Amino acid sequence: MKKKQGNPSGVLSFLQSTRFKSASVVALSLLATTKLMAQNQAQPPPPDANAGTPAPATSAGDTLAAPPPVLQAPKPTKHEVSVSGDVMMGQGTVTLPLGYSVHNLIPSSPEAAFSVPRNSTYYGGTISYSYGQAWYLDLSFAQGQSSGNQSIDTGWLGPMSSNFSINDTWYQLYVKYTFPRLRGKRFSAYFRAGASYVTADISDDAQSPAFGRYTQKDSTQDLLGNIGFGLGYSLYSTRHLRFGLQVEGEGFYGTRSQQTVETLSADPGLNFPQASIDNTLYGGIGRATMRLEYRLGQSGLFKIFAEAGAEGRYTTIDYPGATAPDELLWGPYAKLGIRYAF
Repeated sequence: MKKKQGNPSGVLSFLQSTRFKSASVVALSLLATTKLMAQNQAQPPPPDANAGTPAPATSAGDTLAAPPPVLQAPKPTKHEVSVSGDVMMGQGTVTLPLGYSVHNLIPSSPEAAFSVPRNSTYYGGTISYSYGQAWYLDLSFAQGQSSGNQSIDTGWLGPMSSNFSINDTWYQLYVKYTFPRLRGKRFSAYFRAGASYVTADISDDAQSPAFGRYTQKDSTQDLLGNIGFGLGYSLYSTRHLRFGLQVEGEGFYGTRSQQTVETLSADPGLNFPQASIDNTLYGGIGRATMRLEYRLGQSGLFKIFAEAGAEGRYTTIDYPGATAPDELLWGPYAKLGIRYAF
């Protein structure tokens, strides 16, 4: 039995027409999708009901012509107040007079001045005020305690083993000028001048082989004029921190009024009268320190500063009727303080 076979050309025409229709449908779908996407991109998004009124659009020319934002400048300050405390632990020599009270009763006895070693500790404080941060007024106070012992060959009194103590108080007033053009630079400098008033009580207790116990009580008042300077150099600085080196020097000249009374236990009947000694003294003070300064807060109006280094003091004293040795004091020095500008 023979099967009837269809026309192959008809089948082929049907398949071709079907493929053409499918391709046409796909092409039309793509064109419609592309047109819809273009319309969505062209239309702006609907405004948000919760948002405010939109800012008007600006052109590139308007942006370039707009003025730059104004920065709020820090409020200038005219006043500055600082308070600090310092300590100095030194060693060196000091001059002790001998025989001035005895000489008032026994004119043939000699007058002399001797140098003895000492150890000293000084505590002090300074209050400073400035208007305009160029001129400063400094008021300083210091309290010192010194002591030592030494065998002294006094001559006519023989060798004496001396134990002494000195309590001295310093009051100082200075006017200081800092150069405004150097503010904020690596180098800084100041110049100052002032006066010092110093009081001291001296007690000496010694043993003489020939005259027994020897005692001496002195009270002194110094009036000095001072001229000094300071130089600083900044090694490292940031917005809040500043670290550098500082060198200070000062010269002084003045007078000393001294009242002294001596006693000898071997001669209890002898009352040696009080003797007055007028001295001229001059010398210098030098200090070399490292200085650290830290600004507190964003404004930096409060500053904490600290110094550490060494200090030395050299003094020449003229005693009437005697050749007096010079005095020397040196040792470590430290200061800590706070400063406020307003």
